Amino acid sequence: MRRTGRIIKILSFILPLLLALVSCASVQTMNKQYKEMDDLLIKRDFERASAIISEAKEDELYKEKDRVLYYLDMGMLNFFNQAYTESIENLTAAEYAIEELYTRSVGKGIASVLLNDNALDYFGEDYEDIYLNIFKALSFVHMNNFESAMVELRRVNLKLSMLEDRYKQYIDEYNNSGEAEAQLQPLESRFHNDVLARYLSMLLYREDSDYDGARIDGNFIDDAFAQQTQLYQFAKPQLPELEYNGRSFLNFVVFTGRSPAKLARTIFIDSGNSIVYLTYKGEDDAYVDRLIGFHTIIMPGVKAGFHFKFELPYLSRRGSDISSISVLVDGNEVGQLNLTENMELIAEETFKLKQPLIVGKTVARTVTKGIVKELSKSAVNEAAGGGIGGLLAGLAMDIAVDATENADTRLSQFFPAFAYTGEFEIPSGEHEIELIYYSGRKEVFRDYKGIIDVKSDSLNLIQSFVFQ
Repeated sequence: MRRTGRIIKILSFILPLLLALVSCASVQTMNKQYKEMDDLLIKRDFERASAIISEAKEDELYKEKDRVLYYLDMGMLNFFNQAYTESIENLTAAEYAIEELYTRSVGKGIASVLLNDNALDYFGEDYEDIYLNIFKALSFVHMNNFESAMVELRRVNLKLSMLEDRYKQYIDEYNNSGEAEAQLQPLESRFHNDVLARYLSMLLYREDSDYDGARIDGNFIDDAFAQQTQLYQFAKPQLPELEYNGRSFLNFVVFTGRSPAKLARTIFIDSGNSIVYLTYKGEDDAYVDRLIGFHTIIMPGVKAGFHFKFELPYLSRRGSDISSISVLVDGNEVGQLNLTENMELIAEETFKLKQPLIVGKTVARTVTKGIVKELSKSAVNEAAGGGIGGLLAGLAMDIAVDATENADTRLSQFFPAFAYTGEFEIPSGEHEIELIYYSGRKEVFRDYKGIIDVKSDSLNLIQSFVFQ
């Protein structure tokens, strides 16, 4: 009886603390609001999809720390629902919040090195921050506000120029902080030039009769295909003509598929003296290097013999079923659109840049918690006199620590996977326009655009999309 009472006393002290740690840390990614989305997107019921996201915010599935995610989700659904003013408002709110959070994220992140990323503010993935400007630009084009559209496209280039330096600064600050358990090495960005943004700005430069500006953007596209072959692994699309010269062109920008999902994979940690080794089940060190950029981290003071695990977020491609898109003018096929941007590849490339910081912080957190947990389990087991009491207390600690180490899988669900473009010279006047999407030889979807008044010496841009 004495022993049982001692066990109950120990557990009554430990369990509330552990449960409080789990609940207060808010360490779960909430995804219930996305349950119906696949079906709604295929049906193109964007009004219902928007309503679900709005209801989710009221139900606090989006908390204050998730405000960037909410604005991104709503802004993209607004865009596809042709609510362009609302889309601009929400994507602008997301952009402002991202900028605000970036300025204080490093200091807060370092101070909270033992806190799971799910408990921190979500300030967006870099590709979300980049592509939101492209969709704002397209919304402004639809509203015939070409000047504002060009401002958005210039912001894409500005963000890309700052991308690598930003993470070098973040990692330097982390390495020099008192919280750093290891010295992290930044990765080099291989994404400096976005073809889709350059293509759209070519159209706007031509509309403004700035033919030299259009030519320079065309040269940037040439450079992108020559120097960023890991991102542009397909034939360069046909570029727009530099001048109208009295002609009339029909231009298209089309999106297909869904951007990657963010999932969690389990990585294992084995410690040596002042070093930890990262492994992935069934794979060698070279695989781990490709996966996260490295497989060892120097951690002074760590003893050999510990074995832990942690969850690491990664991007999983969802791709697209669409293999070709035909353009019909007055019932006759005039050609096919050209793949211009593999957006999911760019998502993966930019995601890699933050991997050293994510992995370094997560490993430090996991090792610290794991060592404390093992020492605490030993102390509790000794106090409980071994047996069932020590076993239950240790199990409670294992459960609680594991519950606080869920990967942060927050990610906007409504960016596309691929972008296509095309330009066709046709006579000015009214024409019936239709797009046909194919998967192999199978017709998947027809997007009937109706009668379009095609004007000469003017931008005639048609937007279309499918989520398949």
